[in-house]
Amino acid sequence: MANYFYDDEDKQKIKVTLLEGKAKSWAKSFLDRKDIGKDKPLSSSQLRKFHFEVKNLEEGLKTKLKPDVEFTRIRPLVKMIKSKAAYSCRTPGKDRKIPETFKNFIDEMIDNVHDYSDFKAFALCFEAVVGYFYGEGGR
Repeated sequence: MANYFYDDEDKQKIKVTLLEGKAKSWAKSFLDRKDIGKDKPLSSSQLRKFHFEVKNLEEGLKTKLKPDVEFTRIRPLVKMIKSKAAYSCRTPGKDRKIPETFKNFIDEMIDNVHDYSDFKAFALCFEAVVGYFYGEGGR
């Protein structure tokens, strides 16, 4: 299985492209208005909601003596983030809270989280996306 988040087998060198080019590209796609009839841009409150959930899980793991072992216990909670994104991205229109591009980002990231190292990389990448989101004019 190819490593999505890291350049090395030991998971010590996170892919810089995820934190720079790809993170910026994702952030821009959440704000894209060309599909305005289908999706509205991602709101900062929705972005914060999902980011807060990831950071909350990450902080909880940092306090554990063996976070890699503890991750196996909370892995289902990480995977549940996908279902929350699916719910927030239901039928286009008034009820849709997030654009499909953001749901796709969440799906891609979560699908590639297999262990604690992957989760830490995902959280860092998500943080970069948040920074670029606001840098690109997100509100």
